[in-house]
Amino acid sequence: MVETGIVVSVENDAAVVSMPMSGGCKNCGICIVGEDGHDVLLLARNELGSVQGDTVEIEISNGKVVAAAFAIYMVPVFLTIMGFVVGNWITGGAEEAVLPIVLAVVFLVVSFVGVALYDSRVRKTETHEATVVRILSPDEVDEHNRSIHDMGMGE
Repeated sequence: MVETGIVVSVENDAAVVSMPMSGGCKNCGICIVGEDGHDVLLLARNELGSVQGDTVEIEISNGKVVAAAFAIYMVPVFLTIMGFVVGNWITGGAEEAVLPIVLAVVFLVVSFVGVALYDSRVRKTETHEATVVRILSPDEVDEHNRSIHDMGMGE
C-alpha cells in the first residue's frame, strides 16, 4: 500500500510522516490518529534522506497489514469455534449441555488477551513498518494536490 504525506520530523534513520486518513486506515491500526481525527502520523524508515517539509510517498508492507488483520479478526473466530468443539467433545454432544458455550466464551476472551499481548510485543519490536520510497518534486506535489482537490469536488 502506497500513501503520500508530509514529513513533520526526522530523527536518525526515521521520518514521522503526516498524511490524511484514508479508508484503509480504519482497519489497519499501524498509524497514530492525529488530534483532529482526520490525519494520521506514521513512523517510516527514511533511507532516502527526506527532511522536514518534504512531501513523500511511503510504502506499507501489505503482508504486515494482512497479518495484523488475520490476528485481529480470525484468531478469535478460530479459538471460539475450537472452544465450542472441545466443550461439545467433553460433553459427548449432549444437547442440553452448557459447557460448549461456556468454553467458546472462555476461548474468545483468551484470544482477545492473546491478540492484545501479541500486538504490544510486535509494536515494541517492529518500529519501522513503513518505508519512504520516493520524495516528490514540487511539480509532483502540485499535481498531487490538484488530484486530491478534484476528487474532493466529485470529478
